[in-house]
Amino acid sequence: MRTRPHLELVTLIAIAGMSVFFIRQGGYPQWLTGYVLVYLIQGYVAWFLFSKCNQPFYGYAFTMAIGAYSTIVPTAVFGWPLWVGMVLGGFLSCAVASLLFVLTSRARGFYVGMVSFLLTILFPSLIEALRGFTGGRSGLSFLGLMGSIGFDGMLWLLVGVTVAVAGGLFWLLRTKTGRILTAVAQNDALAKAVGINTFRYKLLAFAIAGFVSGIGGGLYVSYVGSISSIDLGVLQTIYITFIPILGGMHVPFGPVLGTLFIRVVPDAFGQVERYLDMIFGGAFIFVVIGIPGGIGDFLHRHLARLGRAGRQWVVGAGGQNARS
Repeated sequence: MRTRPHLELVTLIAIAGMSVFFIRQGGYPQWLTGYVLVYLIQGYVAWFLFSKCNQPFYGYAFTMAIGAYSTIVPTAVFGWPLWVGMVLGGFLSCAVASLLFVLTSRARGFYVGMVSFLLTILFPSLIEALRGFTGGRSGLSFLGLMGSIGFDGMLWLLVGVTVAVAGGLFWLLRTKTGRILTAVAQNDALAKAVGINTFRYKLLAFAIAGFVSGIGGGLYVSYVGSISSIDLGVLQTIYITFIPILGGMHVPFGPVLGTLFIRVVPDAFGQVERYLDMIFGGAFIFVVIGIPGGIGDFLHRHLARLGRAGRQWVVGAGGQNARS
């Protein structure tokens, strides 16, 4: 399903517009908007890497945590400038994601995903082992960007970064490099046969995803204000992985729908928190079996069908009027 540029533009406008609307509401909706945006950045990383490049990766919370700790530890423990820590987090996440792909490149895609998932499981143990620097389960508190630009400034920064990340990925996928990534995703063997260096392009996809995820982790810890070994684990990486699957894998607004579901539903059903795992599990199963491709793909197909039917009706009515 090839999307039109206007749909991507509408998605960017919708992200910015809805964010501004809820930020101006103040109070809890304002805070929740920032939290949704933090996860939407990771959602677009998952959408790009898995849905568009067909590269299995289940370590989003791992790369996100690397970005977060690389931001907070150098800044809070060693007194480095904040921007240095955030950039360091982005490049470290980029390096780790790239190295993971290189080390598993001889294996099939399933193993790349499993290794990344195992790293997500093991990372909290590493944080515990380094609790002298990381705080372990107790964690570290952090003012970060919030202390520099304030809460409102942080929210507007998140809006800008989220729109920039989504727009940047939309643009990349329409370039020659993006078209090659799509070709590799659709038929790896055929891409190799026509002379495309598939290893290089897959490595590029992992590097881009790792860098954006790491920067997103730095923004996460600045917004939340603290982090511990239990904050970014298996559950978070599962949620991020399911954002494009649930929201829509082939439409640009898919990550928006998926992120709203995994972040807003827990708050809407806070009184039945014990059943949230069942609600999420049931929703994921329903989407995978009932509407493969996700909610966004389903809506896009049916709205396009209604649009064609409407145009045909208008043409038919016009023809009848002309004959009469």
